[in-house]
Amino acid sequence: MTDADRGDKPLYWAGVALGPVAWGLNLQGIYVLAHFSCETTRVSGTVVSVVLAIVALAGTAISARAMRRGAGAEWVDAQGGGPRSFMAWLGVGMGALFALVIANQFAASLLISPCLR
Repeated sequence: MTDADRGDKPLYWAGVALGPVAWGLNLQGIYVLAHFSCETTRVSGTVVSVVLAIVALAGTAISARAMRRGAGAEWVDAQGGGPRSFMAWLGVGMGALFALVIANQFAASLLISPCLR
């Protein structure tokens, strides 16, 4: 592994890290904003959900790009690049999955009144 490859490791992990972090922030943000949304109609929960879904999808795109860029290096790497490819594919899957979860929570927050507790 060269020094240039060492700097690319966070790119492979981007989808693995950004997806769950975005979902956690979205979940807590919806709970925090529910009290304020009951008193007045606000779109802040909508904005938070959309921004965090974009963050999760950005992690997916970063992992996919790192995987595509390093695809040729797998052939010249003595170890085959297996762990990096696995983490990149896992990052792509997790980023997409958590973006879908955020979209489902967003849909639920639109359909269910925040005053029902």
